[in-house]
Amino acid sequence: MRPRSLSARLLWWNLAVVAVGAATLFVTARLLGPQLFEAQVEGIGRRYGWSETGATPGGGGPGHDAASGQQAGVIEAELNDAFGTSLTVALAAAVAAGAIAAAVGASLVSRRVLEPLDRMRTAVRHLAQGHYGDRVPTPADRELADLAEDVNALGSALQQTEQRRARLVSDLAHELRTPITALDGFVEGLEDGVFNADAETLGAMRHETQRLQRLAADLGSLSRADEQAFDLHLEEADLGAIAAQAASGLGAAFAAAGVGLVVVPGPGLPVRVDPDRMGQVFANLFRNALQHTSPGGRVTIRAERQSGEGAVAVTDTGRGIAPENLERVFERFFRGEDSSAAGGAGIGLTIARGIVRAHGGELTAASPGPGKGATFTVRLPAAG
Repeated sequence: MRPRSLSARLLWWNLAVVAVGAATLFVTARLLGPQLFEAQVEGIGRRYGWSETGATPGGGGPGHDAASGQQAGVIEAELNDAFGTSLTVALAAAVAAGAIAAAVGASLVSRRVLEPLDRMRTAVRHLAQGHYGDRVPTPADRELADLAEDVNALGSALQQTEQRRARLVSDLAHELRTPITALDGFVEGLEDGVFNADAETLGAMRHETQRLQRLAADLGSLSRADEQAFDLHLEEADLGAIAAQAASGLGAAFAAAGVGLVVVPGPGLPVRVDPDRMGQVFANLFRNALQHTSPGGRVTIRAERQSGEGAVAVTDTGRGIAPENLERVFERFFRGEDSSAAGGAGIGLTIARGIVRAHGGELTAASPGPGKGATFTVRLPAAG
């Protein structure tokens, strides 16, 4: 069943309110008007010497008094009838005029309310069709203005998502093109006899296939992060020790880049985690810090207890993060303004936060601002 039109419902509601008000006005005036008028007439009669018995002060004989009283009664009755008739006609005309004015007013009010809604409906349809740049003018009414701002915010979010999706396709094409081109070159060289199938050539080809495998694994992890569907094998472990182990595995990469890696000794942090998954989190955080820290900079890893939680903070002296991007860095494919320098597809932090949240913890970012470094903190509930 097709829903009824809101404009028609608004019109009928307004007319119903007017009809109830008009009926109340009519009945009240019709009941009280004659009584009030009669009281006023009696007051006038007393001032002019009339009375209910027909006696008048200082008048003639009884016949004259009777005639005067009868005449006063007739006049009063005719006045009451005339007033009642006039009141009824006037009220009927007022109700009819009010109904017409109410219909016109209700139509104008309904149109004023529905025009912004129609514009929002059109904008939402355009968003559904992929026109994410459309925006709704802000109406003067506060409630409708709030709704319009929400629709515009939705359009802005969808537009940014579409831009990131387009950039992802471009980035993935680039990430895939490099190893595939290299592999194709090696295969063509082997076919033409330019390369020999020796350990060096096969090793170089394996390196390219491993790049493809890592990219596929990252995309699979991203999908699981979106669905919170990580397969976790929980056991009690020291969160600080897991971070230190992941750091030692990347020590050579830091040394080659000329970036210092400092692990500050801290207390034991027993937590229930999947050590492999949590090692993946710290590896992503360390690689992210390395990508954004210039040679001569430093990355510091500090473990500490925080009100029933185990926390590991990864602090770098790199490019820093603008305040408005502290949450956006965890969005899929967000890489900031320095994405070309940072490299990567922009999904490492998304995966890391998904894994931490799957453990019941949280991963947050903090930064004094651009050029002043950043700190990423992993917090997990303490074991026991």
